[in-house]
Amino acid sequence: MEFGPFDRLLSERQPRIVEDLRELCAIPSETAQAQPLATASRWVAERLRAAGCAVMTVELPGAPALVVGEIGPGPKTLLAIQHYDVQPADPLTEWVTPPFSPAVRDGRLFARGVVDNKGHLVTRIHVLEAYREAFGELPCRVRFLVEGEEETGSPHLSALLAKRPELGVADGALNEGGQVDAADRPLLSCGVRGMLYLELEVRTLAQDAHSMYASLLPNAGARLASALATLVAPDGSVIIDGFLDDALPPSARQLAHLDTLPFDERAFAALHGATAFVAGRTGQAAKVAQIFSPTCNITGLAAGWMGPGTKTILPAVARARLDLRLVPDQDPLRVFEQLRQHLARRGFADVELTLHSAERPYWTPIDDPLVRAAERATEAVYGAPGLRLISGPGTAPMHPICDPHKVPFVALGMTHPDARLHAPNENLRLDLVQPIARATARFVSEFADAG
Repeated sequence: MEFGPFDRLLSERQPRIVEDLRELCAIPSETAQAQPLATASRWVAERLRAAGCAVMTVELPGAPALVVGEIGPGPKTLLAIQHYDVQPADPLTEWVTPPFSPAVRDGRLFARGVVDNKGHLVTRIHVLEAYREAFGELPCRVRFLVEGEEETGSPHLSALLAKRPELGVADGALNEGGQVDAADRPLLSCGVRGMLYLELEVRTLAQDAHSMYASLLPNAGARLASALATLVAPDGSVIIDGFLDDALPPSARQLAHLDTLPFDERAFAALHGATAFVAGRTGQAAKVAQIFSPTCNITGLAAGWMGPGTKTILPAVARARLDLRLVPDQDPLRVFEQLRQHLARRGFADVELTLHSAERPYWTPIDDPLVRAAERATEAVYGAPGLRLISGPGTAPMHPICDPHKVPFVALGMTHPDARLHAPNENLRLDLVQPIARATARFVSEFADAG
């Protein structure tokens, strides 16, 4: 197929892509903000309808709508899995420009959610519009599934899909985002980690006390710190009892493939202001850890007084939030119980646990025909095939969507290493939009033709 006319149409659309993205990113659809999430869901539904999709919403009380847009004749069906919610923009003082006032600087568009995930959503809509304009019709059916709770662990997604189980019946799926590496090579991620997100709380006193009683009264901050210290070893390995029992170790074939992938560890560390990786990992050990080592990470920690001046107290309450990234075949609910029992065995039964979200990992074999289609598509645009990743280090709701029908998936996107996901000054390099959009169109064609 000759893609020259399509590429020209897509290039002409660049200003419209940016304008659509500005409009969507101006909606402050942060997690758990009901009204902005509703506004964003309506924007997505209207934009999909304008693109020619048959649009419906699936709704449950207390949950943002799942927006479904379907277009194309079949017979094969490709899921385009997206979300319109974004991470909270705090701390606001660290943004150069307001997070929901999209601004272009130095060839980048800055806004919360611009790459995670609104940029990918908007670009894919324009890809399908340009494809139909250039060729008359899509070569397959594309079904957008756009949710509003991805950043909080998709707590209602399974229930939403249960209302319309046919929505998950497909031949392949394109994951929400996707990345390029430091050399702008596309990364074809074939897996996502699972995640357990929870809160720990310990109370040692009825209320805060004067610190002069520290020789007698227990300190909640110190007790919680002692409990947390039992979870992770100095080398970063998770030492929760039974935690690794179900974790599948890498196969010899996976390790051999991993050895072929480039990784500029110095550039990666420097980008994040790190002088070294955890436990001094380098080379192959660093790559293996990033893919195959599950983690236990403290995302927040609070106790006592951290305001201006001094306040000499014994804190009565301490809290911490953890995310644990999981690999096949770990079950987050089983891990939650392992953690509870681990703490109780060490005398920390008083530490209360609250489960916030739980997602299972989901990996597609890297030699799946869907992944090979993505390789051919990227090679046609970049001159070399994208790099096949066994899994990305992040989490997405691929398990509830894809596992019921064992749908393979791949990620193909434009998130660059300095995109600052989940951090202040999130940004999209605008020069990356056109090549990944052209590759996406070719992927749709390759997917439709693949056996």
